[in-house]
Amino acid sequence: MTQSASHRSWDPDRFRLRTLVDRLIGMDEVEVHDEQVSLSDLSGMIEASRKAVLFRQAGPERTELVAAVPASRRRLAAAIGVPEEKAREELQRRVANPRKSFIVPAGDAPVQQVVLSGDQVDLTRLPFHVQHEYDGAPYISSGIDYVIDPLTGRSNVGCRRLMLRGKTRCGVNVTAPSDLRAMYLGCVERGERLPISFTIGAHPMDMMAATTRAGGQEIDRVGTYRGEDVAIVKCVTNDIYVPADAEVVLEGYFDERGYVEQEGPYGEYMGFYGPMHGDPIFHCTAITHRRDPMHQTVKHGVGRRLAECDAVPMREVQLESEIFTILRNAGLHPTEVHIPGGPGASGHVRVALRKNFDGDARAAIAILLGQVRTAKHVFVTDEDIDVRSSTEMEWAMSSRFQADKDIIVLPNMRVMPMDPSAPSRGVGAKAGFDLTFPLSRPKGVTSRVPEAPKIAGPARYQTVRQALVTGPMHFARLMTAVGSRDGREVVLEVERLYEAGVVDRNDDGEYRLKP
Repeated sequence: MTQSASHRSWDPDRFRLRTLVDRLIGMDEVEVHDEQVSLSDLSGMIEASRKAVLFRQAGPERTELVAAVPASRRRLAAAIGVPEEKAREELQRRVANPRKSFIVPAGDAPVQQVVLSGDQVDLTRLPFHVQHEYDGAPYISSGIDYVIDPLTGRSNVGCRRLMLRGKTRCGVNVTAPSDLRAMYLGCVERGERLPISFTIGAHPMDMMAATTRAGGQEIDRVGTYRGEDVAIVKCVTNDIYVPADAEVVLEGYFDERGYVEQEGPYGEYMGFYGPMHGDPIFHCTAITHRRDPMHQTVKHGVGRRLAECDAVPMREVQLESEIFTILRNAGLHPTEVHIPGGPGASGHVRVALRKNFDGDARAAIAILLGQVRTAKHVFVTDEDIDVRSSTEMEWAMSSRFQADKDIIVLPNMRVMPMDPSAPSRGVGAKAGFDLTFPLSRPKGVTSRVPEAPKIAGPARYQTVRQALVTGPMHFARLMTAVGSRDGREVVLEVERLYEAGVVDRNDDGEYRLKP
């Protein structure tokens, strides 16, 4: 990052989330709700729409909140600023031309127009909401985390969900292998806190940058994906730098206790729930935001409709670009690559290949199954097949494929940890299909398909404790039992019972009274 604010051409609204949403409204890509909407109703309305959804008055605070902004290729292309058919090409161009970050003073950073610190910090006034039926608590799912490695000084950027635990506390999922996990474990060993900040309400290019592992200063990667240098500002209560044009920033730290609090379950990217597990606690020391912030939520983990989730179009375009590079570097000649949205998490890869040798298709299969962890099934066709057409892919399968000789099965491969079909976590089989010339699941929460919570009806109990006398309950059911249309006040009541040693949770994430 540069130590100067000399970039006089910087426009603090060019990559603002609100600016993009206004453009999408003009494209008829946003469903707008001007009426006040309860937080408990948000997820059902978001899942019911194939557009982005803008709530002008979400919850009792009447917060402005938008959902599913990049959850289609058309909207993602608009965010990139090119026609849909040019999105991948433009992304490749940007990645080949890295950009930098530059520092602006606090007075020039819109995200610090309002600063709340000390006793002013109250996360329960933010639009955390229950997003799936068996989620452990209300969530903000759109967090982009910014951290600096305390040993190397290298910046790291990633995406994390935040589970509301109180006025200044959140559970954060840091379970999967990542640079952030490695940094935090080092801090735990040394008995140190890890300063960290989260932006809430960011341009899709920031999200794409956050999901890409890169060398050097990862905060510069945000500028690379935007296609121009990114303005950053130092946080108020820690030494982390964040994009100065974000909507909201939550500043704070992970405490030194390690993975001591239960986070989850939560509807995940494979279309099922991730299990409850131990995770760090984020302590919020400040909230900064624009004078007119637009909050953001992510459409995520909606089971049979994974193609409509935020992460899928971003990952599709990103991975298609990477696969072209991987295959060309191997001396192969792909003519088209397509990641279909249905499997989610880029589990299926389709490649049209110009063959020079009979072994080319199998070489492509072996390379991609080995190098692309998310790829579970790879389909390689001749170049005359439109790999974007499922009809043509079916034709290729039926006319050019023999099961006894055209399947390549690779056992004991690295697979996505959330794959519910894998016999052991993170290890399973992959398969390739050369197209050139019964499931009995347990009843636990991790086997259930995430859906929007059904929170409705009058209160049947006056307190959480009274409700739990009747038996264990997941959070959404607990909200219904006490007549909550919000959920955040239920979190505070549960936490008081938790601190008093009255309540714990079972393996399925249900709250229960201790024996």
